[in-house]
Amino acid sequence: MCTDRLSINELEVGDAAELFGATESPEVGEFIGGSYSPSVQALRDRIERMRAGSGRADESWLNYSVRVTDTGDLIGHLQASVHSEWAEVAWVFGRPWWGYGYANEAVTWLIESLPSVGLWATVDPGNARSLRLLARLGFTETTVPPARDVQSYDDGDRVFVRMPV
Repeated sequence: MCTDRLSINELEVGDAAELFGATESPEVGEFIGGSYSPSVQALRDRIERMRAGSGRADESWLNYSVRVTDTGDLIGHLQASVHSEWAEVAWVFGRPWWGYGYANEAVTWLIESLPSVGLWATVDPGNARSLRLLARLGFTETTVPPARDVQSYDDGDRVFVRMPV
């Protein structure tokens, strides 16, 4: 799985050390309540939980690592919780790779790889970069709560939706 500049693969437990290194800067955790992960071992544990999924028959958890094809650098993580009629999408990218369009490219790939369903995303109101990305990708802010609890929602987050075309 790839885009013009990125290699996208299923997130593996063995990616934990590299992903930790990519996402350990304070800027990455600024809008997600603190660091993405406090340690490599905690990230390994988190990836194991993500790979196990929720155990619900009507829900699939998709988690991907994102690498720059030319360098092989692991730069971030994509995720989608897919249900029959909607999916929740989220992403985290390391600070050194912000501003190069990698998140736009990777999240576009994620959206295009999902079935034709409604998409939900949440974002901290102060996260201008993610707000701009959601707007570029055709998401609109909504006050209508989703049919199910949005897993990545934190108190005060803004909620966005993108309906299938």
